[in-house]
Amino acid sequence: MNEGCARKTFVERLTTAFPFARKTQRVSDLVGLFGHAAGGRTSEKLLARLAMPVSDNAILRQLKRHSSERRDRAPLRAIAIDDWSWRKGFNYGTIVVDLERRIVADVLETRSAKETADWVKQLPEIEVVSRDRCGLYAQGVRLGAPQARQVADRFHLLQNLRESIERHMTRVSRFAGRPQLPPTTGDCHAARRGERGRARQALFDRVSLLRASGKTFVDIAAQIGVDHRTDAKWVKTGFPLHRRRLALKPTSPLYFQEFLARRWAEGDRVGRRLFHDLRHRGYTGSFSNLERLLSTWHATGIERRRPEQQIRKFIESRAVDPATGWQISPVIAASLCMKPTRRLTPAENAKVVVLKQASPSFVVMRQLAMRFRSILRGDDPDKLNKWLHDAKHSGVRSMQQFARALSRDIEAVRNAIVEHWSSGQAEGQINRLKAFKRAMYGRAGIELLRARMLPFETAMCT
Repeated sequence: MNEGCARKTFVERLTTAFPFARKTQRVSDLVGLFGHAAGGRTSEKLLARLAMPVSDNAILRQLKRHSSERRDRAPLRAIAIDDWSWRKGFNYGTIVVDLERRIVADVLETRSAKETADWVKQLPEIEVVSRDRCGLYAQGVRLGAPQARQVADRFHLLQNLRESIERHMTRVSRFAGRPQLPPTTGDCHAARRGERGRARQALFDRVSLLRASGKTFVDIAAQIGVDHRTDAKWVKTGFPLHRRRLALKPTSPLYFQEFLARRWAEGDRVGRRLFHDLRHRGYTGSFSNLERLLSTWHATGIERRRPEQQIRKFIESRAVDPATGWQISPVIAASLCMKPTRRLTPAENAKVVVLKQASPSFVVMRQLAMRFRSILRGDDPDKLNKWLHDAKHSGVRSMQQFARALSRDIEAVRNAIVEHWSSGQAEGQINRLKAFKRAMYGRAGIELLRARMLPFETAMCT
């Protein structure tokens, strides 16, 4: 280039393209929209059909770059905050939804009170936070946004009440005893178990006959197909041995039974604390598996120490479904306890009548549940204090525990009665996030999930 030349060549810069760019702004926006709506590989096929060939990796890179370059978020006044699982029972993230605009405000990688407090602290204009009963979010909002009104989600309140009723009915069923009913006609599992037992007994009879006729164990094994060592054990014991129980592994809490028994004898019976200690000792199972073992220990201890107070002051008996003859399960009993009378079918109404006759505590819990539903649907939070008093003095332990838990979060529960906000939008966005996470299996990191969940802002030229 000769800088001394007097002639200068210049052109006006195009407004639809960036310097050194291989795509115009219009095409870049189209690629981003396709990636945001359909993902990488699907967008690659669609764009190739539209004569805009772009690889799936380039689409996802552009989508993530666009998300990182988003301008400042709009001010938030009312938000809903909830958790979602990377891996259920182990790792959880956080999603924040703008309730007024009905869009996702942010997606966080972890779930903690500190991260929640740091996030809401950046937005002092927040006035309302709708959440479930998670204590981490309650603590985080109190620390980061003390000016915000916390609203407990009404659906989660009813769900927690139903779970409390289910736990009580499970305890009642265990103490009252489940009936030993004959298997139904279509019980295929019982039939298969019987067939296997009869086949095993037939093999044992053949081994005994062949051995009595003078056959060796090797000849018997070749004839009937059972190992000669097994044949020898059967003849020695006189009956067909059952399969040996598998060796315990660190996935089972019984692998650490000696440690658990020692801690139990010392008085440490908090499941979460024992689960944390077992984790450090190499336990790789789930908390629910440990909880099932501890529940049997709890039941045994209660039965041994206080047999006269197993069901407290209520005398419970089995509630049998008149249509089938089977005992009504705790799950069905809890759902019927929460369902209003006008919405019961004739079959469900018959079950409720049986449950009331068999379980006096069911009558008390149903009365409290109907009152609690009407309080949540009304607009008078003063009725809640009377309900809490009655629940604490009802004599039903599950209702007393539920009432004490509500008392610790009383302001959020009172706001749930007078405010119209809820976390329903957050639950719907979590379903959408789950669909993205499963469709992008192996690549669904937090950066890509955030880019797909946040609304796509275009600068497309017209």
